[in-house]
Amino acid sequence: MKTVGQLLLVAAAVALPSEAFQPAITTRRVASALRSEEQWTGEVVNNEDGRIKGCTITPVSDTEFSIQIDGVEADLGAFSNVVYRKITSDAKQQNFQGFRPGTLPPHLLPTYKTFAMDEVAREATLEAMQQNNIKPFESGRLEMSIEQVSIPSKPKKKKKKKGGRKKKANAEPQVEVVDDAPPAWETYDTMKEAIKAGWEPGQSFSFVAKNCRGQKVDPVSMERPPVI
Repeated sequence: MKTVGQLLLVAAAVALPSEAFQPAITTRRVASALRSEEQWTGEVVNNEDGRIKGCTITPVSDTEFSIQIDGVEADLGAFSNVVYRKITSDAKQQNFQGFRPGTLPPHLLPTYKTFAMDEVAREATLEAMQQNNIKPFESGRLEMSIEQVSIPSKPKKKKKKKGGRKKKANAEPQVEVVDDAPPAWETYDTMKEAIKAGWEPGQSFSFVAKNCRGQKVDPVSMERPPVI
């Protein structure tokens, strides 16, 4: 997969059979393969003007940009779920020594999760650039770096306090209460750290893409020239 870092591809090639991990699959093909099964349309969520939601672009130079994307606004959770389901479904068609057919070795799952997050982040960044009239350079996919990855923290369970008195015979058993408040988000320097902290495909995530290189172009006008 051209959109995945070289280190991730090398690790995956060593850990997985060549047919199980197919780096030739692009995000667009993955999305198209599952559109008939999902309510998701295969696109990040856009505003009425056609631009990706939750996107902030900061120029660093004439050809370098820093791009921040809010995963909730852009609905990256659904995107990551589609990518992850596709690659794991393909991998389950292979036989792994010591495991039953259709079973993936647990130690390989973080690799698939990293693949899904990395692919979604890069694709969303490229789409944000194009929608804001920035033509990415050919090497732009690999050169950009994904940093400051924010994910929802796991909800904490609250236990009722135990009283000092003895329980009555008909007293109701104590139950765990889950806080209904929206979970706070935690930020990590890398995707690897975010996945280790508990991110799962299907959950949204926000990030900052740096070293995004491209050329600013003039928007194409769709209006017809006046007839003289």
